[in-house]
Amino acid sequence: MKTIDHTNEYNTQARANPVFMTAKTAVCLMARAGIEDSVIIRNRLGLQDDTPLQSMADADVILGNVLVVEAKYRTMCRLIEDSGCHVCVDLPCGYTPKALRMTEKGLRFVGLDLPIVAQEAGPVLRSLAACPERMSFSGVDATNYSSLETVLQGIDEPLCISTEGMMMYFSEDEADAVISNISGLLGIHGGCWITPDPEYRLQFFHSFCSVFGESAFRKLEAAGNVAKRQSDVGSLSNSFILDVSDVTSSCKAAEELLKKHGLKAEKVNLAEHMPELGIYRELTSKQVDRFKEAMRLCHYWVITPDGTQKRHAREKTAGQKPFEMSYTCANGIFQLSLAGRVDGISAPTILKAWDVEKSSGVIDRIKVDCSGLEYISSAGIRVLISIQENCKRDILFYNVSQPIAKILAQNGFTEIC
Repeated sequence: MKTIDHTNEYNTQARANPVFMTAKTAVCLMARAGIEDSVIIRNRLGLQDDTPLQSMADADVILGNVLVVEAKYRTMCRLIEDSGCHVCVDLPCGYTPKALRMTEKGLRFVGLDLPIVAQEAGPVLRSLAACPERMSFSGVDATNYSSLETVLQGIDEPLCISTEGMMMYFSEDEADAVISNISGLLGIHGGCWITPDPEYRLQFFHSFCSVFGESAFRKLEAAGNVAKRQSDVGSLSNSFILDVSDVTSSCKAAEELLKKHGLKAEKVNLAEHMPELGIYRELTSKQVDRFKEAMRLCHYWVITPDGTQKRHAREKTAGQKPFEMSYTCANGIFQLSLAGRVDGISAPTILKAWDVEKSSGVIDRIKVDCSGLEYISSAGIRVLISIQENCKRDILFYNVSQPIAKILAQNGFTEIC
């Protein structure tokens, strides 16, 4: 069987994890808002023309997104600084200037994101930092506990884990895994998890309605469609995300999900902690007043252990297999063997192997041995779909466990043994 190295290449990472483009959209929106250092970061990334915003044809949709993004960024920075923790773990860190602000305040900043983002953001932000020794950037997959724990080993202080604009991109199973992982990290290190994500839909809804009135629903739909296209994610929802049409029941479901993993949430009112925003310059005084009043209906969640955790978090990695892949390609058959976890870190490796063999000749059949496969994330599914779309016949999966078979079937794969 052939083996390949695990060199991360930009194009395969981008195809496996297109959600990283939402991080570039965010820094362009921050630049529009006039957030400190965001223009420099945007330009260092080669985004002077605001390319990620060009799919937002309506200027009001851009304005609404700028309003939400600036409110989140400035409020989250304030809450992190007020948390009392001296280590900020930003998951995902994206390309924002948060690392600069946190380290200037004397905090240690640990930026965690997909490898494609961490590898690009790290050099840019360190080059702008007054205290680069206080910041680090690492490629992880939020569903992969081992990747998170490895980066944080050696830190013996409480963590302020900040999760801003991530949870809505996960499937139900992935969201559950991420919450379990964060619970495990807090069980080891202590601290808190601060996130606006459960109420992100509420914040968008009330922000757009307060500023755009009767046209808000059309603009909200346009904003949602852009996010779905950039991330290649369908619903932007799971049990951790509150439903605007049924806030009470969905809030209870999200709290139950946290409780399942030994966590509890304190809800911090957004209006009471939101600083003045630069984007107000583009709004009328009446729009600003309506917006501020509407933010009283939104909360950011400060999540901590509830004291019911009974098992040591490090047990989560016991018995897990590392990712392994081998393959052959002969007589038009691409034979692939997978073991361990296929997620945002490992999925690009599969795509790279496919690209190499596909360029060498015609492939008529793909067979995947799943006997060692323990987990597959949406990034892995996305890669397999991409491969299948470029082959005449459906992929044949064999030696498939019941949990993996369920995920494959849910995503349209039919030849499963």
